[in-house]
Amino acid sequence: MKKLLYQKVYDQLKLAIQEGELPVGAKLPAEKELMAQFDVSSITLKKALELLKKDGYISRRPRVGTFVINASPSSEQVETRMFDKPLFGCIMTNFDDTFGTILLSGMLEHSNSKAHIIVKKSLGDTEREEEILQEFIEMNVAGILILPASSKFISPTLLELASQKFPLVVIDRTLEGLPISSISSDNTEAGRIITEKLFELGHKHIGIITSTSPVSTLDSRVNGFIRGHASFHTAFHSDYVFREIESVMPNSTVSIQTDIDKIALFLQTYPEITALVATEYNIALLIKQACLKLKKRIPEDLSVVCFDHPDNFFDASAFRFTHIKQAQYKIGVKAVDMLLKQINQPDAIKKETLPPLLVKGDSVKARKKN
Repeated sequence: MKKLLYQKVYDQLKLAIQEGELPVGAKLPAEKELMAQFDVSSITLKKALELLKKDGYISRRPRVGTFVINASPSSEQVETRMFDKPLFGCIMTNFDDTFGTILLSGMLEHSNSKAHIIVKKSLGDTEREEEILQEFIEMNVAGILILPASSKFISPTLLELASQKFPLVVIDRTLEGLPISSISSDNTEAGRIITEKLFELGHKHIGIITSTSPVSTLDSRVNGFIRGHASFHTAFHSDYVFREIESVMPNSTVSIQTDIDKIALFLQTYPEITALVATEYNIALLIKQACLKLKKRIPEDLSVVCFDHPDNFFDASAFRFTHIKQAQYKIGVKAVDMLLKQINQPDAIKKETLPPLLVKGDSVKARKKN
């Protein structure tokens, strides 16, 4: 199997230590010097040094330097630093019962006998995402599962890891044109299915409300909404696409009431709209509040559909939106399997989507034909 760049740097430094070029007690050159010597990036060098540290060759002291502490660590020393299974890092933007909790259950339960997984949240902050990636590199993880904060801004660290064929799997996003494995629902198909359902019920003026979040998932759902219009040979009105919801995003400082007022104004501006697609469950809840403010009833005056929905197993009387259900558990399982495969086959890059499921609820009603 072809060695990754950081493994080559590790091998060369280890050989220098074992042959006495870098004797016990010696201080390694500064990181910038080593980067120039091996013609590698900071990420590659840090990963090689972390591996030397874990194998007992060096000690890294903050603000002091890196020192050789052993020319030939015993097998017992090395073994105490090894896990019985691969260690994976997982970065989620956030998770709750609407989306994420079941996905994580799939990952953790499926990996129970196959890998250890450390989960951290970025809360949609690209800088925090970079920090976590660096932390995982320094921990010498064998692979990374990531639900990126953005599809428009791609982490430089992620791009570098991909160029080195480091095991990576992107969850719930599609990063087209990049050699990175991904697993998600077919959100374009989901958008088409849920929009066509409204047309089948006789709705002619359908709007869609989404957040300002820069992720491919939401863009795909809007594209599916547009395709749903094409399927019914109905003109698509760009004015019916409302993209200004902010309170549902992680770490948002915009109040829920502000977004409720925005939705109410949108519905007042386009009174002909009889159905709405919400790209997230929490947006559907905001629409429900806006309807209360306008004295509109769901579904009598306005039909509402959404993506994802908490299960509410123990509350049979709870109001349920008609919604798209994702195979979250299966996504988690497949993500782990894809990562495990890449450890032995770095070129096993695969982009996969799973079919969505339309679940009937209490939030839609057929329109009377004129």
